[in-house]
Amino acid sequence: MMIRALFAGLLVAVGLTACTTYRYEYIAPATETGRTCATQCMTTKQVCYNAMGQQAQNNANNCHQQNNYSYQACVNRAQSHDDVKKCNPNPQYCPANPNYWQCDESYRQCFATCGGTVNVYKNE
Repeated sequence: MMIRALFAGLLVAVGLTACTTYRYEYIAPATETGRTCATQCMTTKQVCYNAMGQQAQNNANNCHQQNNYSYQACVNRAQSHDDVKKCNPNPQYCPANPNYWQCDESYRQCFATCGGTVNVYKNE
């Protein structure tokens, strides 16, 4: 079982190194109104980032709480000290990594709507 998990993790790691990434170049709008609009887009993006960060932290906290409940339930069901040793206090990994993709995509659309230009470059 451990070898299978290690192999799966290795496949994921190799797959991630082969991912295509993108770089974005932003060219500001030509007008003052457009630049003001783009500034508002940045403010909205920051609010989105804050919300995604908070959501990720809440998800991690809920995951840790569920781990604790599962561990306590296992301990409560245990019939012996050996059974307690088999209980895993952290049965699942609880990441707190926010996903900002939606915030960034909305920002790019907003920026372009304000008259700015967003150039996309593919990194391979």
